[in-house]
Amino acid sequence: MNILDRLSYALIGMVFGAMIGLVCWWLYGLAYSLNFSGPGMDPILRHWLTYACGAYAAVGFFFQASVGDIVGDTLNAIFYSEANSTSDGKTSSFFSLIFLVIIIAAIWFTVPRA
Repeated sequence: MNILDRLSYALIGMVFGAMIGLVCWWLYGLAYSLNFSGPGMDPILRHWLTYACGAYAAVGFFFQASVGDIVGDTLNAIFYSEANSTSDGKTSSFFSLIFLVIIIAAIWFTVPRA
């Protein structure tokens, strides 16, 4: 594939990454999650959008047409995590790891250091 195809998949990943970042901000940044019973992790929307857009743009650039599957599996993992039910096996550890990396990056770069 040429570079324009890769960039178009990166753009698709970035758009859907913004949606995932918004969902994560609402659930975990503002602590509206059904399964998370603590203070909000990071209430600044810009941080969630920046890291999610960057991560999914990279996924789109490197994995190209699989970006849709990865975004869908991530949203599926969020849904089943919030619904507190077991998944039907469609989410794999790789997609859950991507979601975990976004959360860790948001926390790592936004927590003030002493």
